[in-house]
Amino acid sequence: MEEILPSLKGMLKDATIIKSDATRFEITITILNKINGNVADPDEILVMLKMYGGLKEDVPMEIDINNETQIIELKFQTEEDFKKIQKIMETIWDDAVDLLEQASQGDFSRIKNIPNIDD
Repeated sequence: MEEILPSLKGMLKDATIIKSDATRFEITITILNKINGNVADPDEILVMLKMYGGLKEDVPMEIDINNETQIIELKFQTEEDFKKIQKIMETIWDDAVDLLEQASQGDFSRIKNIPNIDD
């Protein structure tokens, strides 16, 4: 596992395109690698933002997932909410790998601090 971690960040970044539209308060995540079945469900996106992005509170957003095009759209009502999630998305894959690396070394402190994750 340790030998794959350094290249995992690049692999995750290469597998997705994340675009932000500040005029419409939208973030679009396009999954480039073909996934058989469902790409995700809205609850999984919220868990991802909390687990990997460090989101601590609920942020109102509409989450649209198109399994055919493999596009996930996050739509926000306010600029403040949009900017909060946009900042998280800038480093989401780096943070995900860092969390995995930390956990693989036996340090679960970041995982314990994730709010409202039941599964």
